[in-house]
Amino acid sequence: MLRIAKLTDYAMLILSEMARQPEKVLSTTFLAEKLHLTSTTASKVLKMLAEGDLVVSIRGAEGGYRLGRGADSISVADIIKTMEGGVAMMECCENKHLCGLEAVCTMKDNWLKINNAVYSLLSQYSLKDMLTPFNSQSLLDGVSYG
Repeated sequence: MLRIAKLTDYAMLILSEMARQPEKVLSTTFLAEKLHLTSTTASKVLKMLAEGDLVVSIRGAEGGYRLGRGADSISVADIIKTMEGGVAMMECCENKHLCGLEAVCTMKDNWLKINNAVYSLLSQYSLKDMLTPFNSQSLLDGVSYG
């Protein structure tokens, strides 16, 4: 099963809440309570997002976090890359020479193409796009399979 890590899921939730209130600086405590996360988990995710420049930390009594840039310029691929180090469906898509079968594998080039297509699709959708439900056709619009 291909699955995005739990922390990445939490990152999407945190960022979406921040995108809904872009004018506000939101505290870790507020985000944790609003999203039913532990403060420790919210803090860990926010630290990772800050290291990836997706959020900015604001110090002080009224401190907290805000988006590092507009929700329309943060792609789903950006979030996954920040949280997980990138999109890699197979070991050979992440790093060369991780797979012991690399020398004899006849599928590597196809997996790389599939991986690039998945990354491209994830890059087409912004955090802003994720704030509202997609209809079935909108997911297919603009997707090329060649």
